[in-house]
Amino acid sequence: MNSLTEGSLLPAEAPRSEIASRGGAPVGPRRDNLVIQASADIMGAEPGFEERTFGAKCLVSASLPYREPKPEQLENGAWVRRNGDYTLWLQGGPGGLPYGSYPRIFVIWLTTEAIRTGNRRISTGGSFSTFAKKLNIDRSRGKNGAGRRFIDQAERLLNSRALFITKPGGTSSSTVRPGTDLLQFADEHSLFFEDRDQHSLFSSEIVLTEKFFREITEHCIPLDMRAVLPLQQAPLELDIYQWLAYRMFSLTKKSYVTWNQLYLQFGSSYARPRAFRAAFIESLHNVLQVYPHANVEPTEKGLELSPSLTSVPKKIVHPD
Repeated sequence: MNSLTEGSLLPAEAPRSEIASRGGAPVGPRRDNLVIQASADIMGAEPGFEERTFGAKCLVSASLPYREPKPEQLENGAWVRRNGDYTLWLQGGPGGLPYGSYPRIFVIWLTTEAIRTGNRRISTGGSFSTFAKKLNIDRSRGKNGAGRRFIDQAERLLNSRALFITKPGGTSSSTVRPGTDLLQFADEHSLFFEDRDQHSLFSSEIVLTEKFFREITEHCIPLDMRAVLPLQQAPLELDIYQWLAYRMFSLTKKSYVTWNQLYLQFGSSYARPRAFRAAFIESLHNVLQVYPHANVEPTEKGLELSPSLTSVPKKIVHPD
């Protein structure tokens, strides 16, 4: 069981409002209640069939933006994150780069559907209101509605292209050879544009590229949807949860990750490592409530990870 206590090692200079604005933990009693209820449910029973879901390792090893990137954060117009031997290069389409919680939730759904169906042609399965209810997203599609923002971020992701680079001899794994092919996410897609009548069915589907389909089905992270849902408005928490879920599947002895390594992987929204450290620990506290079996100990130098029960029992499913 983890021994993280609220506020431990948390620098006093970073208020929770600042943490939330940069991808960390939203605040409020409803949010706290969701986390507490999820923790109780997870401690009480293993995930059922509908509660087993999957994340994409390629977009967790190096993270998507938490907020819309400023021009100075880009390299030749592309989002670039380096994590040891692994580099993510992401170029946005006409709508811009995907950022925040919604593309992360969308990728989890895409990965789960690809694995469930074994098919790279994925249907959204009916009306947008039904789809939004399944993912616990407000279906409002007005100018500033949550549904409209979700569709916008999903479009941004599907219209982007990425290069996943692994240095020769590195420990990271990727199906893309170093410095060669770009990976498109989808060959074609149609998202909810004909759903004017909330009670009607319509044709809305995504056709994943062969490369992306292979990547997310061969290198996936088993997750518990009961943990994902209360974290879904905090992209940093979603990334930490998926990262821990992946690490614990293969961890057989204590491992140490420095704050600098964590900053390179998760700290894209923070100019100062000290501010990032505050946000990370605040977010980790919430993650460990919905992944209570993770043995994680923050120290002055970084995180100490000890072998733990996996988020989804190994007898149910294995990652790559």
